[in-house]
Amino acid sequence: MSTCKEIYGFLNQVSVRSVTTPASDPDQAVLAQLGLVQFLSADQYRQLSDSVQSISSSQQAIAQETAQRVGLALDVAGDTRETHSLRFHLEGKEKRDTLAQREASDEARLKSIDQDLAQKQQQFDLLVAQRSLFDTLTPCGVRYAGLTALGSVELRELGLALYRVSDSDFGAYWNQAQRITQDLTGLASVGAQYFAGLAQGIEGADPSQLWAIAIGLAKNPTDPFQGTADFVRAYDLVVPFSDNVENRLLSAETLSAVREPVAETLPALNQILKDVRKLNVPRASALGVASILLLGRRADGTVATPSLAQYLRLTQSFESAALLAIVNVPVDSLGAKFGSLRSMFASWGYRASEDVELSSAYLAVSELPVEGIATKLAIIAKGLSTYLEYPLVAAAVLASLSTLEANETLNLLGRAYDIVGRRAVGLSQGELICLAVRMLHGIRDELVAPLDATARVPPPPPPTPGMYGPRFFFVPIIVAHNAYFSTYSGIGGAHPGHVHGFGGGAGGFVG
Repeated sequence: MSTCKEIYGFLNQVSVRSVTTPASDPDQAVLAQLGLVQFLSADQYRQLSDSVQSISSSQQAIAQETAQRVGLALDVAGDTRETHSLRFHLEGKEKRDTLAQREASDEARLKSIDQDLAQKQQQFDLLVAQRSLFDTLTPCGVRYAGLTALGSVELRELGLALYRVSDSDFGAYWNQAQRITQDLTGLASVGAQYFAGLAQGIEGADPSQLWAIAIGLAKNPTDPFQGTADFVRAYDLVVPFSDNVENRLLSAETLSAVREPVAETLPALNQILKDVRKLNVPRASALGVASILLLGRRADGTVATPSLAQYLRLTQSFESAALLAIVNVPVDSLGAKFGSLRSMFASWGYRASEDVELSSAYLAVSELPVEGIATKLAIIAKGLSTYLEYPLVAAAVLASLSTLEANETLNLLGRAYDIVGRRAVGLSQGELICLAVRMLHGIRDELVAPLDATARVPPPPPPTPGMYGPRFFFVPIIVAHNAYFSTYSGIGGAHPGHVHGFGGGAGGFVG
């Protein structure tokens, strides 16, 4: 099949109703089969033209019959009042029979008119649809072509992706693009199964929190029934370690991601928790920090507590320090990148906050260089500001999808929003946007990489002696709520606007 650039050019010509370079016959056949373009012969075009000419008379006929129905309905209502009145029962039998027959006749006529109106309305709706199609048609060789509603959507999405796939075969692009939609749909559907189980097994958690967990767990290969049971069991075991639901949820999700059975991992978590408390991490945040360190534990059992101590001197955000601590990069270089990103946000006018610290930490552990991130991040943050009062962390998460440019990322976010919104009923618009962000986490490995034929993503660095690293690449993910999902901020307590969770990535660092 032709390249994406060539197909885009043809679809765009059909869209503006000026086809100067028709696609080949095989390409046209494929586009028609995919439902992107509708083709009509000259005879079909003339028939359609004649058909849509009757739309005015059809509309007039419906209006006239509707007026007749109104009058008849008033007559039926009058007949009903009369036959149900006390005076009716005092009338003679002959008059009563006459009134009853008139009432039955009027009701039958009314029913017949309703049926006829319904049929006329169906015919009118068909004419309207035909008129919409007729208005899009343009000459295309010996036939006429019109862009369908699906074709209009796909034309826009292909235009956004064209910078990457212009030379790719359109058929291959289309199959891979459909796979993305299928994967996102499957993720949301499995997430709904998890949510149903978590809602019954976890008390005191907000629905948005449980949906955040459900989306993260749905990315694991575990059966939802077994995965839900494992999570609830982990949650119950960590209850004594923390007084707040947010830290318990984070810890339980982390324990669910560790390969060892939860009961065997619990002693290690308890010891890390004690070590974290010795570093003056408050109890309200300690379980979340300890869980992050547990997830980044090396194969030999060592934990990144020494690195955590160093990063706690760089940031007051306990969560950010823990995230930085478990990455396989020397403290000096990673700390310098973190500081550069924080300085960039300060130059944009952001004051010191948990959002700035966490966004800086998230981008610091990503593959993206500091140089060149500003434009992409600013575009995404502006796009999210319509839905989120605090869009910075979400923008940082999305900006780290290195195989996608800003507008393409926002477009994919909108698709995920629509998909999860059909299932997470009752959540606010902001909460659904944040769930969509959580769905896209890890998408480089799971969904987008096969679609990108040009990007060259460097492999993760090998483990450095003395450094720590998670068994899979993960980052904070947000879900709208009124407090941090994982740890409580070291900068002014719990920060409003959203919450954080972990998980949802595949591949990455090996400890």
